[in-house]
Amino acid sequence: MKTTQKHLISFGQRPTELTLMPDFRVVWCEYLVGASGIYLWLEQSPIDPDHAITGHFLVARPGQSVPDDYGYVDSAVDPYGCRAHLVFQLPLEENVEPASPRYPVFSETPLGRIPKPGPLMAMPGMMNRPQTG
Repeated sequence: MKTTQKHLISFGQRPTELTLMPDFRVVWCEYLVGASGIYLWLEQSPIDPDHAITGHFLVARPGQSVPDDYGYVDSAVDPYGCRAHLVFQLPLEENVEPASPRYPVFSETPLGRIPKPGPLMAMPGMMNRPQTG
């Protein structure tokens, strides 16, 4: 027996992590105006912790660059704001390493945690600073 579940996919540089079964299938992706968020509808078997996998999904805007190996899932359009949001799934082999260089990496400094820029995250003014760690 399969069920359909709705998951909120957050905006930002960090992918949203979901617990999935290997037989999952994306059914629908939509932008809900009242919640101002992207919802991903998935069909899958009931989650069994022994067989569950971790999937990562990223929301990007048109024109925003994403790596070539990210798989396009679906688009969600804000009908009143005329904005499109594209949902991508990271390859499963990348899901194993949560400290992948594509995620924001933090360095410890006396001032606290400072993000190091990566391919998806370029912070103005951070490019000329020496990296620690």
